[in-house]
Amino acid sequence: MDRRSFVGFVAPSVLAMLLLILVPLLGTAWLSLHESYVKTELAEVRTTVPLFGGLSREDVRRVPQAVRDAAGNPVHVWNFVGLDNFANVLGLDRLGQAMAATPVRIGQLYRDVTSIEFWGALEFSLLYIAATTPCVLLLGFALALAVDATSRRVRGALIFASLLPFIITPVVGALSIYWLFLDNAIVNAGLQGLGFAKFYFLSGALPIRSLIILYGVWHATPFAFVVLYAGLQTLPQDALEAALVDGATRWQRLWLVIVPHLVPLFVFVGLIHMMDAYRVFEPVLVFGSNLYANSLQYMTYRILNTEDNYSKAAAASLLTVLGIVILLIPILRRMWRERQTA
Repeated sequence: MDRRSFVGFVAPSVLAMLLLILVPLLGTAWLSLHESYVKTELAEVRTTVPLFGGLSREDVRRVPQAVRDAAGNPVHVWNFVGLDNFANVLGLDRLGQAMAATPVRIGQLYRDVTSIEFWGALEFSLLYIAATTPCVLLLGFALALAVDATSRRVRGALIFASLLPFIITPVVGALSIYWLFLDNAIVNAGLQGLGFAKFYFLSGALPIRSLIILYGVWHATPFAFVVLYAGLQTLPQDALEAALVDGATRWQRLWLVIVPHLVPLFVFVGLIHMMDAYRVFEPVLVFGSNLYANSLQYMTYRILNTEDNYSKAAAASLLTVLGIVILLIPILRRMWRERQTA
């Protein structure tokens, strides 16, 4: 392919990346380094206060009002504040106080640090990744093997049924899990019917975190299943037949032939899921559990909607992007080295 054809082929993709990724990212970075407020001025407000006998008194007060431009819109002032918004999101003041406490007790230090919103959100985000990623990979692989072993007549229906949790929008999926475990919902009713005491699933950190992780596994496993199932269709049959002739057992064929063939797909699914899980948002929002299970994405949403602080929210979103990059660097470096040595 000559240079002109190559540029013509690649240019639309590069332009789309610039418009959809780089430009918003640069805008967010600029916003995170500045602080905005509405310019105000003191204005006289005269009100007439009625008195007895038909008399009245004029009351004059000076109150702050927004300065407006020629079009009548409030004038916004932007000030460069550097990394102040990042320091506020990270809670560096409280973090320094926690680190400076003497004597240093690991348990108390951990509680003090995770009580800061950012670090508490980071803690649960990493816990969510660590708990869901292996479960998604293992369950997706097991489901792919099971569907691949069934007859072709029922395989299509099984694939469709297995993909339903992934097709459902995240908010609806999180709501379905949430409604199942309400105090008077079907799960509690079933447990009571079996003779168990009523359990309040939404009353503490451990059950709420467990339900959010359960949702994450339920929602993401179909993606791992469909990718790994597609990989099983490309499995070289001659390698399996050779292993069978050599007397390999089913587990040996699985571990020595099938798994090595699917390793690139395991890595691909793991990377995609880790990036998605780091930005977990919907179940935290649906469960209303930011007291027990916060996340970085929910923290950004809360700052934007409750504090109405666009600059601080921009800093929080950039820290989330930075966290994803740091999380993926070791895996990408290992993949690059393996490819160089291959």
